[in-house]
Amino acid sequence: MALVYLIIRKISPEDRVNIIQAFKDANYLWVGVSLVLGLLSHFLRGLRWRLLVEPIDKKPGIINSFLAVLIGYMGNYVFPRLGEVSKCGIIARYEKISFPGLIGTVIVERVVDLVMLMLFFAVMLLLSFSKVYDIVKTKATIVVNNELASLKHNAVVIVIGAIVIVALGLSAYMKRNHLTGLAKKFIDNFFGGIKSIGKLKNPALFWFYSVAIWVLYLLMLYACFFCFSETSHLTLVDALVVLSFATFGVIAPTPGGVGAYQWIVIAVLTHLYLISQKIAFTLAWIIWGSQLVLIVILGMLSLILLPIINKNDQAGIHTV
Repeated sequence: MALVYLIIRKISPEDRVNIIQAFKDANYLWVGVSLVLGLLSHFLRGLRWRLLVEPIDKKPGIINSFLAVLIGYMGNYVFPRLGEVSKCGIIARYEKISFPGLIGTVIVERVVDLVMLMLFFAVMLLLSFSKVYDIVKTKATIVVNNELASLKHNAVVIVIGAIVIVALGLSAYMKRNHLTGLAKKFIDNFFGGIKSIGKLKNPALFWFYSVAIWVLYLLMLYACFFCFSETSHLTLVDALVVLSFATFGVIAPTPGGVGAYQWIVIAVLTHLYLISQKIAFTLAWIIWGSQLVLIVILGMLSLILLPIINKNDQAGIHTV
């Protein structure tokens, strides 16, 4: 919330009036297009996760996986990376799959997403190096450096590192003392989930999903450019530039990247593309806020539907 305050505190009363008017003037048809693309990306993420889970136990149902992903996203808006744990708990409960193994697959997902981010960042550099060089000479660099520095303290890194250290320590201790039981099973399942990337039955489909998810992220952002005439001239390559930097805000240690995401988007749009402060501010909050509304609504619906669907399934009605 401190970042949100830093963004808002510089807004004058006159700017606030202009920003409110900009929200009213926005073409929300394109926000709807963005939301549809976002929903499709979430669905593909559920499909991709199923491929990772399959080698450690069985492939979970499509509906359960999709709803778990939606609830997971909603959890991340409450507390950073809470959603990763919650979606694993959901699948463990309804699909009877090892929870430690599922945590391992989530770590693999995060690593793959990091690879995709670096890939898109590299493509962005190739396509618009001169523009990116301009960013380096602006305040946008300060923002990105702050976000990169904050990643060192990212809760997910700390938690994952702690889990791995504890797991390795317990593993060594058990080997020395010939311990067996639940602790050893937990560790075996955890590392089994991490190793699932090497046991994929359809790796080509997995990487297709991975690329498609990020292409949809790009199109989601690009669609929102058409909300305002001032940004409608920006190209898909420009959207790639914004996405590449803005993603660092999403993975910042704030709930859903709030504050960090808007800060970066505003900085890139104003300093690189000379978009007015009011439009950059409004657009940044529309992009982030629309996804928040979508996730909260669908996440709540998922919490309601999950027990109903799985109750029907247990009663003999097949769930895909």
